[in-house]
Amino acid sequence: MSSASDDTPLHQTKNARIAVVVVLVVSLAYALLVAQQILLWVLVVVTVVVLWYAARLVVAMEQIATHLERLADAQSVTNEYSGETSTE
Repeated sequence: MSSASDDTPLHQTKNARIAVVVVLVVSLAYALLVAQQILLWVLVVVTVVVLWYAARLVVAMEQIATHLERLADAQSVTNEYSGETSTE
């Protein structure tokens, strides 16, 4: 299990990847053996892929926001030292 101080996003952890693979294999077995419909499995795979990329998008947006906040803080500190003020 990962430690509480680990900042790795859930979708990048090894356990999450293993869980996704297990769910996909079980769903493939169900789709082929019980339901006998491969399209059911394709629907599950497409859903998993869309959710995976949605999680990656959220993490990327959070990182962008964090870096923009740091840039804004650095710029405000620089403006304070130079005596400039923002009039926006």
